[in-house]
Amino acid sequence: MKDLTLILEQGEDHITEFKSGQFRNESLAKEVVSFSNSSGGSIFIGIEDDGTVSGIDDKAIEEKIINICRNLIEPSVLPEIFYHQHSSGKKVLEVVIPKGLFKPYKVKGQNRFYVRVGTVSIEPSMPELIRLLQSGGLYHFEITALPGTSAANVDWLRFREYCQTYRKMEFEEHAAHSLLENWQLMNNQQMTVVGALFFGLNAERLLPQCGIQLFRFIGPDSTGAIADQKELSAPIPESIEAAMKFVQFNSAVRGTFLEGNPHRTDVPDYDFFVVRELITNAFCHRDWSIFGQKIRLSLFDDRLELFSPGALPNTLTLDNALAGVSFYRNPNIAQLCRDYGLVEKAGRGLQKIVAICKQRGLPNPEFQCDRTFIKTTVYKATGPT
Repeated sequence: MKDLTLILEQGEDHITEFKSGQFRNESLAKEVVSFSNSSGGSIFIGIEDDGTVSGIDDKAIEEKIINICRNLIEPSVLPEIFYHQHSSGKKVLEVVIPKGLFKPYKVKGQNRFYVRVGTVSIEPSMPELIRLLQSGGLYHFEITALPGTSAANVDWLRFREYCQTYRKMEFEEHAAHSLLENWQLMNNQQMTVVGALFFGLNAERLLPQCGIQLFRFIGPDSTGAIADQKELSAPIPESIEAAMKFVQFNSAVRGTFLEGNPHRTDVPDYDFFVVRELITNAFCHRDWSIFGQKIRLSLFDDRLELFSPGALPNTLTLDNALAGVSFYRNPNIAQLCRDYGLVEKAGRGLQKIVAICKQRGLPNPEFQCDRTFIKTTVYKATGPT
């Protein structure tokens, strides 16, 4: 429960809404939906838009709010309700709406979705709605068909190699189209996003956001001179391998003597498993509906940073991801990466990364999660301890 005096001083914002006690049912439902689809928030009933405390006098208002949350919103929302006593003696009701776990939420009668932006609740744009659907697991952008594509855009040699080498099956040309459809690499004779990312010819023409950007900066930040850089638009397996080679080329292996071992031990700046797992996770988890941004790996004098477009999937938090909980925004991409042997099957990658850093006496990786990106930082063996 928040301090009412402070709330009145601060006014409305992205997690605070003022509402008259004489609200319309659909108006309240709109605000509840917008908070549920965003980061949650509080609705203060009995305060006018200009901050004037008008109070509430409806004895049945709490039941009314519960009925709105249960019957006018889909899926239904269970709010917390608190009462505040203003210095004027008037009562104000605080309705606390949690961040929704089952997005997207909508107002039933209107069949409309809303999100909170600043002090207003608005309908999301089409890309924002797609991300809401993805976050709730109701839609996977990776299986979206790409208009104007056909079987002519398939790299058949690469697909044959995948079938024979990684799926251990005979490749029969007459059945190839059915396999592509069954594995959701094509949809209605058009290539899907996942199909183009693994088996598309000139995938960058179909998906400008495919591939990865690689930088080696001199110094501790991106203002330093660029010693090396590459931009790749290759299929995912090749992009991962090229990124690995870039890291190896731009880092060193140093000899050291460990306690109790008379022989020199070679210690690379970055552990091979850690780097591969982070890069592969970025391809598996990034939001492919965000155009204009590639995955970006940056090497500095003391660390590696990996930037991935898109927030964590809706039901996944940093804590449960580090605990080994897996939730893939792109399950087909994740499965193909497992087929290629690029990622662990048990979802223990992040746990092993933390364990390796601990074993080598390095700081734990740092994870910065925002509404639009995830950034991971790993310090090299000669970095800070």
